[in-house]
Amino acid sequence: MGIFVHILSSRVEMNHKGTITLETERLILRRFTNTDDEAMFRNWCADPGVTKYLMWKPHDSIEETRQVLSDIWISRYDEPDFYQWAIEAKDIHEPIGSIGAVKQDDKTQMVHIGYCIGKAWWRNGYTSEALTRLVRFFFEEVGVNRIESRHDPRNPNSGKVMQKAGLRYEGTSFQSDWNNQGICNAANYAILARDYFKNSPPTLAVNPASRKAVPDDIEIVTDLLCELYSMDRNELLAENKQHFSDSRQGFFLSFTENKPIGIAHVSLRSEYVNGTELGGTCGYLEAIYVRPEYRKNRIAANLVRLCEMWAKEHGCREFASDCLLHNTDSYLFHLRLGFAETERCIFFRKDI
Repeated sequence: MGIFVHILSSRVEMNHKGTITLETERLILRRFTNTDDEAMFRNWCADPGVTKYLMWKPHDSIEETRQVLSDIWISRYDEPDFYQWAIEAKDIHEPIGSIGAVKQDDKTQMVHIGYCIGKAWWRNGYTSEALTRLVRFFFEEVGVNRIESRHDPRNPNSGKVMQKAGLRYEGTSFQSDWNNQGICNAANYAILARDYFKNSPPTLAVNPASRKAVPDDIEIVTDLLCELYSMDRNELLAENKQHFSDSRQGFFLSFTENKPIGIAHVSLRSEYVNGTELGGTCGYLEAIYVRPEYRKNRIAANLVRLCEMWAKEHGCREFASDCLLHNTDSYLFHLRLGFAETERCIFFRKDI
């Protein structure tokens, strides 16, 4: 797996911090030490599967790994503009990969980031977790303006890593790059600081209480869903009355100081749902909404968790959802909660 990120800024200079220790829920991003040689060689450097779409060959011996550690990385940690992190998994207390700035230009305020991670940790969200933390670090602490990324289209999982970190697809450049497979195309992704900060507005910190809605909550449910949908309120109210009388429908609400601030609508679907088992019943997230001033408090994630628990209590083994193709924020939200994309589809109609 591999990623290449460029970061630009219009400021006079970047506020370089060097390779400082960063932390996420499952990872510690820290400086490499000489004692990391065995784990580095064992976990990823000697694996040709890891380096398949990278620009460096797998290491033939641990001596090669030690040389990279001592001569290329550790010797430069005193430089304030040098960035190279070990991705340490908290559960095993050893590095499982690396992520860092392999190229930069202060005149254009560009930083080019590469990463790799051991095959044993693929498809568990570790790389996107590390990259997301670095995106935050470079935007909020170093002061960059643009993060770009590219990957070989034959390695689509790298694109998923970029999407989870907030980058958006900008197009593919043909035969513009190279890796261990030879000359290749490059799928390009990017995010600007203005978009990053726009999507991360100051919010009101709250510790909300959430519960299942009851019929007496129908006015609250309708008011919140009116903020989400472009529907006539009376029509929506009538629809919600039907839902409350249907045991296969449920609503969950979040409150702060008795003020409703979020809602989730869940249902049981027995008809075929894309990507699920035939002939079964699955839980389905029909709607999720949190008032803008209360977002970034994990309210939506907690509401979805309650919906999943409700679906399990009704015998479901699968939980599904959907979003519009252009709704990148919703798409990334689903990925962060562990949903896997099953298919993309565009519907058509015409008068006859």
